[in-house]
Amino acid sequence: MYEMKNMELMISFLRKRLAEMPHGSFGEKNGRMVVYITYDPADKSVDARNKKCYSVDSPNGKIWSPVISEYIATKKKLDSYLNIWNGIYRFNPRNIDYPLEKSRSTLLTDRFFSDAKEYANPTPIEHPIKYNGKILRSKNELLGVQTIEKFGLDFKIEIAVGNDPFNMLYPDITFYVPYQQRCISMEINGALNVAKYANKSLNRQSTYIDLGLMIGKDVIFLDIADPGQFYAELLETQIKTAILSGLDDIVFPHGYVNDIFDHTMDSLPSGFWSIS
Repeated sequence: MYEMKNMELMISFLRKRLAEMPHGSFGEKNGRMVVYITYDPADKSVDARNKKCYSVDSPNGKIWSPVISEYIATKKKLDSYLNIWNGIYRFNPRNIDYPLEKSRSTLLTDRFFSDAKEYANPTPIEHPIKYNGKILRSKNELLGVQTIEKFGLDFKIEIAVGNDPFNMLYPDITFYVPYQQRCISMEINGALNVAKYANKSLNRQSTYIDLGLMIGKDVIFLDIADPGQFYAELLETQIKTAILSGLDDIVFPHGYVNDIFDHTMDSLPSGFWSIS
């Protein structure tokens, strides 16, 4: 059920993105590669009949080519989601309006992520690791970044989280989930077999909770006991779970999804969820 809602949300988000961006295509004209613009939200005179056309190697073409490439990629992604949806369900996905209505809000919003500055942690990085333009503090942080990259999500390193300047938190990584209009922080803690490091992790969790954040939904803790391991598969599962958990906070319009779920719940025998 969560996966169905996630797909509905992604479809609505991609439709919103497409409505906000210029449309177009690439082609060939007089032996030269060109980029066509067939819709421009900033110029209502542009349409399929009155399209703009620039050589891709011209100044205007170099500006428009990446814009139209993004449009094509976004449309392809939407078509892919719609094909999957139509292959599973016999009803249309609900349209979810943006900005999202939420039953629960936190400080980890899309605006917070946009405004947050990287490398806010004042503790010096003793052995910096450079990776794709980022400066990382440890091998574990590097492996965490590489795991997030698999999801294609934007992220920032060691931003400041909190309200007390004397008790700020600097999560190792914070990644952005645009279609949920929120971000999720991540703490990667090593040597949890040592008591003082285990206690430090618990104290951090307590501070996050005091900020109204939920462990597992708003903040991921990957606690590693063996310094020779990383638990990459576990982290991927935690990321997926945290993203799906965010759906609980979004107010969805009533529709077929509710009817199906309610019917399924009503048909379950009494005590179905009991483990006794």
